Amino acid sequence: MEAQRQAAEQIAERVRRALTRDASGNLPPLPFPLQPNLTPRRLPGLEPVDLNPPVEGVPRVAAVTALLIPPVALGSCSVGGGGASLEAHPFDCQVLLIKRAQGGTHGGQLALPGGKMERGETPQQAAIRELHEELGFDADDPQHGITVVGTLDPAYIPASNFLIHVVVAVAPETPTLNPDPTEVAGVVGAELGIFDPRLPVHDVDGDQNGVPLRYGAFVVPGELRVWGLTARLLCELAGRVAEESAR
Repeated sequence: MEAQRQAAEQIAERVRRALTRDASGNLPPLPFPLQPNLTPRRLPGLEPVDLNPPVEGVPRVAAVTALLIPPVALGSCSVGGGGASLEAHPFDCQVLLIKRAQGGTHGGQLALPGGKMERGETPQQAAIRELHEELGFDADDPQHGITVVGTLDPAYIPASNFLIHVVVAVAPETPTLNPDPTEVAGVVGAELGIFDPRLPVHDVDGDQNGVPLRYGAFVVPGELRVWGLTARLLCELAGRVAEESAR
């Protein structure tokens, strides 16, 4: 456990540096460009989906958590897999994903845990509440050793008209989970290295609310696909962490 706490502290410091904002509150430019096919395209003409919030109207607001957890064996989550190093590396961590219960716009999809923000909540408060409601643990409880290390810029989901705030945190181990079956059909730990933006992304044809789409997708344990906004956010996070570690 002590080795995992030390690994978590090293990872937390790297990710914190990678997400350090300037005096104007801006993140550094993306170190690696995201693959173009991470933007879904409508079939048959392959028109890119507009990922910008609407000019008119106000989108709904939600918060999600990218919770990074060191593996049991250091080195096992690198892009190449394996490794005997005792020092934490940029991808020596997993990210906790949930499979959403069936029903609703995003039913059955893999996603970062989270949900709609309530009036008066900050993104961090909403993210912590949603972790408790969906997965049954209190991220504020010191026994879990969870450290919030930064945020990504908000991103928009056109299909459900949500503006998503992303809270990034690090835990020394996976908390005891008690998923709410009405919201969560399963939990997956996926290697962050899977989402390295320098790796190729394979196209898949699918359907979103009756709209045929072609999109870039990643396969994670259980032969499950991560695509859409979740894939874009995790690619951004993986790229920023990799760039920081290379300095």
